[in-house]
Amino acid sequence: MLKPLSRVHGLGLAPFIKKIRVTQRGTEKDPWFTPQAFGPNDLHHFSAFTNVRTLVIRIAEISEFIPDVEQYFGHLSSNLRSIALADPRCTPRQLSHFLSLFPNLDDIRVSSPKQPSNQTIPDTELVPFSAPKLQGRLELYVFDWVETWTDLITLCGGLRFHYMHLHRVEGCAPVLLGACAETLETLRCSVRK
Repeated sequence: MLKPLSRVHGLGLAPFIKKIRVTQRGTEKDPWFTPQAFGPNDLHHFSAFTNVRTLVIRIAEISEFIPDVEQYFGHLSSNLRSIALADPRCTPRQLSHFLSLFPNLDDIRVSSPKQPSNQTIPDTELVPFSAPKLQGRLELYVFDWVETWTDLITLCGGLRFHYMHLHRVEGCAPVLLGACAETLETLRCSVRK
């Protein structure tokens, strides 16, 4: 399923890759980027991408990777600066747990998260990996999971985003604006019509 990874790894190009974009052509009901897509060699090849700074995943099945998320994405933790998740499937706590894997994370873009149909382990068993920097850009679209941000505020001792674009995030907006009151320079807001 992940054959292109072996070609890039075989050519010795993996250390030069700075951005990974996972675009799932399957339907939302049948996404392919899950732990089951990783055979032993695929995980080895994916782990060779150690200098990635930007990760973009459409239909991110985060709940499928829990509790072994570090096994699949841990190699990205030290260099990843930016993440974009379109239609992630997870709980609010699983999302904050996943984001805490990347201590140097500055920029986050999340749109339309959805609760998973099944849950592998209770959210209460999720322990954060680190306190991400979170001092760049935050872009949220159709997002109302306050718990994700209260978890990260507690973990990081606050948030320090300089730029926010909030589109239809009424429940989260007061928490985010309060947490970034001292650092926020640019704010773009759109409300539900």
